[in-house]
Amino acid sequence: MSAALEFDEPGRPSTPLGNDAPTVIADTLRSHGIDAPASLYNEALNLAREGLLGPASQRLQMLVCLDPDDADAHLLLSKVHAAQGRAGEALARLEAAVEAGAVCPAGYREHLEALIRSDRQRDEEHRARVAAREQGEIKALRQEARNLRSETIRLEAEVTETRDREALWRGAAMVAAGATAVAILAFGAVTLFRTSAAPAPVAVEAPAEAPPVPEEVVALAKASAAAEAAAAEQAAVKPPVAPVAEAVVAPIARPAAAAPAAKPTATPAAVKLPTSHVVVSGDSLYSLAGQFYGDKMQFSKIRDANKDVLKGGIALKLGMKLKIPK
Repeated sequence: MSAALEFDEPGRPSTPLGNDAPTVIADTLRSHGIDAPASLYNEALNLAREGLLGPASQRLQMLVCLDPDDADAHLLLSKVHAAQGRAGEALARLEAAVEAGAVCPAGYREHLEALIRSDRQRDEEHRARVAAREQGEIKALRQEARNLRSETIRLEAEVTETRDREALWRGAAMVAAGATAVAILAFGAVTLFRTSAAPAPVAVEAPAEAPPVPEEVVALAKASAAAEAAAAEQAAVKPPVAPVAEAVVAPIARPAAAAPAAKPTATPAAVKLPTSHVVVSGDSLYSLAGQFYGDKMQFSKIRDANKDVLKGGIALKLGMKLKIPK
């Protein structure tokens, strides 16, 4: 708190008034020519007649404070309280006025008691209505609670049924999955058995290209063709060749017919077979047998010579080095 707001002002010297302070104040005012009780009473009466019950009640309370034995002030304050609808306080002020010597107006007490009974009855009716409303609300809440319990029981039953159904479907799914797994295993076992029992399939390979014709064979074919041409020219000019000439020409003509350049079916004995061969694209045991032996059905020679490399099969891989037996 700021120092400027502290209550540090010095007090005023005063004379103790004792327990009867309002009376002393009233006597002091009268000694100075001020009749405070009369002024407050008249002002309160005028305010009450004008309908200003609040200010009138304040003046009368001040007057009663100054003179607690003022019977008229108590009686007027009782009427003001009655007009404000405060029948209980009005009856209490009436009792104080009667004790101070005032005369109760005829029928005024009965009127106040009737108001009190009416207020009590109205309060009781209000309490009854509140109690009835509370009872109705409690009944509605209980009914709602019963409905909620019923709904909860129904939902719990549905949840239980759903769980049971889920467990049933889960069991069926597990059985189906097990049956499927057994079927797959059985199919795999049957396939494996058939594969192991059946002979190894022959790899289907692309037809191999015709091996290149050795240069010796080409040269021999050209020589044979030249000999045939020369023999034909001599036959056209000279008489038929003697048996000795025929015997000389025939061996030259026969190699051309035995080994034509277009379709070499066998490698001549003069060509030397290689000892090994590196597999390239398009090679197979059949094509290699046709290339080196002139007979594709002799692929078994190469297969038997390379069992360690082929491992019992006939499929070839690029870069595989094979032995070529003679």
